[in-house]
Amino acid sequence: MRQRVESLRRRKYNYGMAKNARIALFFICDLICFNVSYLFAFLIGTSAAAGAVSSTGAIDEYFAFFPTGFLILVLVKLAVMYVSSAYKIMFEFGGARDYQRTMLSLLISTLATVTVAVIFGIQPALSAVVILLSFIFDMALVLIVRAIYKRRFSARRDSEAPDGESSLRSRYETRKKATGNVMVIGANRSAVDLITEMQANKSLGRKPEVIIDDDNSHGGDILLGVEIATRRSEISLRARRQMIDEIIIAKPDASKRQLATLLRESVKTRCRISMLPLARGIERGSAARTATLADLRSPTVADLLGRERPRVDHRLIGDELRGRVVLITGGAGVFGSELCRMIMRYRPRRLIALDIDEDGLAMLTVELEGFRTAETEFRTAIASVRDATMMRRAFGAFRPHIVFHAAELKQIPLAQVNPREAFLTNLLGLKTVCDLADEYAAEKFILCSTVRAADPVSVSAQCKRAAEMYITEKNARSHTRYSSVRIPNLIEGRGNVIAVFEKQLSLGGPLTLTDEEVVRRFICAEEAALLTTLASAHAGGGEVFEIGPGEPINIRELAEAIIRLDGKIPYEEIAVVVTQRRAGEQLYEDAQDSFPRGAPPEERIWITEERGDIKLPHWSQLWPIDPESLDDEMAIDKLRIIFPTYKTKTSGSTTRGVRVENE
Repeated sequence: MRQRVESLRRRKYNYGMAKNARIALFFICDLICFNVSYLFAFLIGTSAAAGAVSSTGAIDEYFAFFPTGFLILVLVKLAVMYVSSAYKIMFEFGGARDYQRTMLSLLISTLATVTVAVIFGIQPALSAVVILLSFIFDMALVLIVRAIYKRRFSARRDSEAPDGESSLRSRYETRKKATGNVMVIGANRSAVDLITEMQANKSLGRKPEVIIDDDNSHGGDILLGVEIATRRSEISLRARRQMIDEIIIAKPDASKRQLATLLRESVKTRCRISMLPLARGIERGSAARTATLADLRSPTVADLLGRERPRVDHRLIGDELRGRVVLITGGAGVFGSELCRMIMRYRPRRLIALDIDEDGLAMLTVELEGFRTAETEFRTAIASVRDATMMRRAFGAFRPHIVFHAAELKQIPLAQVNPREAFLTNLLGLKTVCDLADEYAAEKFILCSTVRAADPVSVSAQCKRAAEMYITEKNARSHTRYSSVRIPNLIEGRGNVIAVFEKQLSLGGPLTLTDEEVVRRFICAEEAALLTTLASAHAGGGEVFEIGPGEPINIRELAEAIIRLDGKIPYEEIAVVVTQRRAGEQLYEDAQDSFPRGAPPEERIWITEERGDIKLPHWSQLWPIDPESLDDEMAIDKLRIIFPTYKTKTSGSTTRGVRVENE
């Protein structure tokens, strides 16, 4: 990471030096060109007016006028060229618009010199022949200098590119079409590729109007005829002022956090937003990979949250999982399937995904087929954790070394009105698997819990908290090491608020909020799975790990951002409506005070101390349980034995249809 930051700093510093060197080079070359132009124009004009005149005499006459005449006019030309930003054009990627801009600057500078010559009475420069020829010579010499400069840069760039990718205009057949003015964020090779394609294919209807880049050394430069602005805060201002229809983020080398910052500024506008993919789509730091409009994709909520991939010790995880038999309950769910993908990378001897969702298991089997090797086997088992007989058969057949228990009923509203089902799955199912892990001498048992268990006010969270307490007690009297990992909300969750918003948006709205003040923390499933495997490697038994803290976002702001990412305007094209807060729902799900222990804090794992105000219950009051005779009221009564201070509501919620005003 430090090497990458240092590399970026060096790259930025080197570019700043290159810019100053480019301006100095063009300034000196133009100084020479303008003097040469005036000299030849004066010689030709003098010989045409006076007939045969010796070249030596004409040259002497020219230099006699030079200090008080032609030198002043040359300096005027240089000043006009500088003021008109002709020296800020990045001719490394020069195009037709850049040459046209330079020609216009030369014409204006010539008119300025004529005006100065009239004011100061510089007669030799007022000859029509001298004026015309000097302009022609200026045009030829200056453009030749720029062309040579560009050719030299292009030759070096093409020598680094692989065969077949030396031309920027050779492969411009795009699948995506859009029209309107475009703002490009980023002043790099990828941005050059996209702007060149848009200018080469005007039929696409995309017209680049402005470039935004946070590198101050680019300030005021002209890239392919497009001005570069260096203040990120100008995104909204420029979008309104220049009537931008689309914003393209062309920063494949950016970090996820940088990308999130740019997206949060971009969604404040009314523009369509598209972006180049990051590392996997276009290789980081690759100067050879040509970006095209076909590479663009729409941003996602994960991009908006901008959570960086954590740094972990993969050797530690590999030593823990390699050659082991690993069982994952709930393996077909969003988190369970991601956990399967993650663990397969560390080459266990056998990985078993257990779930009652046969469709999910079938798709996961097809996906993981490519990971199968002689030393790694992937198996599936269709069974419910509530079925003690089937679970015993599974443990007897597979004899797992490590068990990840991810099976759960997690939807708070459904668990709230179906407490019996939540109790049987989240608590009784956990007890069944937990006891079998002890009976069949598993080495480790990892409960995949939730951050809501820290303050359990809902049925689902109370079941999870009780499950944590049960395995903590089990750890004290078993050779199996039991630990819990609390996981924040997953971005990819099939029933979370993001999925609900996206479904409502596809139906034309409105998007419904249970409360304007609700804040949630999210992480992606891949990160949660990686950190869970890391926690299992650190687990010594009895810990409650917490993955933290997740990226907090106000749900109202999230709804507005999702609407804008879809190219629509909140409150105008898509309504946002407030409903009543549901039973068991909290405004905030902040992590408890915790301290880093056992794993470095930069790895985003903490070990949370057990709460002192909750004592382990008398489990004899809960077990045994007959699932056939258990009903909702009995489930609630048993939860009250563990959590007597909490009031559990099971009534459904109602909608009161209050429209949110856009502030």
